[in-house]
Amino acid sequence: MDVSDVRLEKALNEYNSTVNMLESNGPSAELADAYVNRGCVLYMMGYYTSAAEDLLNASEIMEDLESKGTMVDAGTYVKAHATLGAILFEQNSDVSEEYGYALSRLDSLRVDSKHFDKAGIIRMCIESAENLLDSEYAEEAVQFIDKGIDILRNSFDDWSRNRLMELNTLKGECFFADGDMRSAMECYSEAITVGTDLIDDSGIENMEEVVVPIISRSQCESELGLTDMYLSDVELAIKLLEEMLKINKLEDPDVLINLHQDAASALMSMGKVHEAEAHLMSAITMGVNGAKDYIMNQTNNY
Repeated sequence: MDVSDVRLEKALNEYNSTVNMLESNGPSAELADAYVNRGCVLYMMGYYTSAAEDLLNASEIMEDLESKGTMVDAGTYVKAHATLGAILFEQNSDVSEEYGYALSRLDSLRVDSKHFDKAGIIRMCIESAENLLDSEYAEEAVQFIDKGIDILRNSFDDWSRNRLMELNTLKGECFFADGDMRSAMECYSEAITVGTDLIDDSGIENMEEVVVPIISRSQCESELGLTDMYLSDVELAIKLLEEMLKINKLEDPDVLINLHQDAASALMSMGKVHEAEAHLMSAITMGVNGAKDYIMNQTNNY
């Protein structure tokens, strides 16, 4: 059992005691908080059914309290329903209702709300947006993304800027999913600007996170027939990936091979045969070297 598991077990034991103590006094805001705390720990431990039971109990208490005129802290409300949405996503169930409840209080959520700090809100917004986007609820995903961007608006530390880049890329994916290529390009461009600044400041966490919006923007440009801009972005992505390859930071060389092939195809259509051939040779060379490495690895295993 690693350190994180030990901490979760300890937290679970503490929340079990708190819930047991508060349950004897009947429903209350404190009991709802305790259910949310325990439910989130159970979720992190992978006990989805038990976690959902606690979070649903918290939801029922909050609904009862508010029906009697007692408003529940936005943090407790959002945490319960966003986590229920995440559990439903893990179970391949529809997530729209629970995330819809969370969205209804998202405007009221602050960095000092219960169950949250700035980093907690950002992580929740990213996870919720990803789950909604994967579930084909792009419009709802954008609302979580916009909340995260708003929270980070005046934060200039490296962690915040890396998350801002991630959020803008996600927002671009939402617009792309809805077929709005122009808006998607704007979001990808914002992500690239933030990422470029991070590279210049040596604050980038993962270079691939900068390459992703560049490739995604090139796809928008291809859809819109902006061939010159498309080719420029493909070649920029190739340059960054080649730099990563030199320092053994590129996990999947096939991405680079495919980009060389895409560049060759675009150049060929423009009549730039010599430049196209250069990219094709790069793709072939990488493919041969990759095959050679694979054979060597297989040989060494015997």
